[in-house]
Amino acid sequence: MENIVIIGFMGTGKSSVSRLLSKKLNMELIDTDIYIEQKKKMSINEIFNKKGEKYFRNLEKQSLEILSNKKNIILSTGGGIISNDQNIELLRKIGMVVWLKASTDTIMRNLEKSKIERPLLKVKNKEQKIESLLKSRLDKYSRCSHFEIDTDGKNIDEVVSNILLNLPKI
Repeated sequence: MENIVIIGFMGTGKSSVSRLLSKKLNMELIDTDIYIEQKKKMSINEIFNKKGEKYFRNLEKQSLEILSNKKNIILSTGGGIISNDQNIELLRKIGMVVWLKASTDTIMRNLEKSKIERPLLKVKNKEQKIESLLKSRLDKYSRCSHFEIDTDGKNIDEVVSNILLNLPKI
């Protein structure tokens, strides 16, 4: 089985979907954010606060270069990993790229339930920030992905089933 890479905006279900997919397919799960946190012994928030977003985006690129040689993995990525064009090429090289899409409403709802602090959402108007970030990233998500799954109104099992149905048959 080819590697599977899960991309999408924060709050679209990448982590939950990746966990279930990894169980169902018996493939190792690697989350780029957790990978970076372990390597740097700092949280993503600390990295953003102490070193800035540009530094973090560079860490994402370095991580993808290292992970590009791994086989039989599900790679769950941070929402902004596609900001760097080189990452788009690396992600497509790593495996089949699945874009989890969701509406702003779904993203807002999911983020409200989440315990994870989002450095890019430390703003007054979260909805406006989400909409502008989403708009600026749509083209890159589209260019990066082999196919997309709309997660609006679907639970994790339904999203995973949709992914499995869309994977090329070996």
